[in-house]
Amino acid sequence: MIEQIWEFIKNPKYTPFLEHSKSDKFTIFTKILVLTLVASFCLGIIMSIIINATGADLGTHGMDQLFEKYNEFTIFLLAVIVAPVLEELLFRAPLVYFKKTQLFKFAYYTSAILFGLVHLTNFEAFASYYWLAPILVAPQVVAGFFLGYTRVKLGLGWSIFLHACHNGILIIPPLLLKLTGNLPN
Repeated sequence: MIEQIWEFIKNPKYTPFLEHSKSDKFTIFTKILVLTLVASFCLGIIMSIIINATGADLGTHGMDQLFEKYNEFTIFLLAVIVAPVLEELLFRAPLVYFKKTQLFKFAYYTSAILFGLVHLTNFEAFASYYWLAPILVAPQVVAGFFLGYTRVKLGLGWSIFLHACHNGILIIPPLLLKLTGNLPN
């Protein structure tokens, strides 16, 4: 699976998996979800190491602000339902318009990069550390590549579901801590 995704990322073409059963698609989806989570986790660690090594003070993170302002239900709704639907409709749905053009490769890469860049707004003081931007958004750009692959191969509904599962798995532990009153400041 890793090799297939890597080959797609190197030379993306709009070629969906048309003859796969729903069961096969779910198996493929599960593998992509695991790969996306592993990549996000590893890149997140690398990002944290680089931020700490440079002494960059990026201010309050957008997730911290979300946890301060909203209750657990609202945070879950925003992170697991609203954001995946809106972001997939904005960044991955339009790929269909490029499926038979020479511009598909450009559209695929652009959607992943723009998806990552939008997440710079999660960092309060990112403008002071613009040179760190590639590191700060690397997890989201890579996730954008996986989401774009999923959108093309399995369909838009699957990319929304992947995005929702990814966010859900990452947000549920801190939500449980907030719910139990054990979330560190």
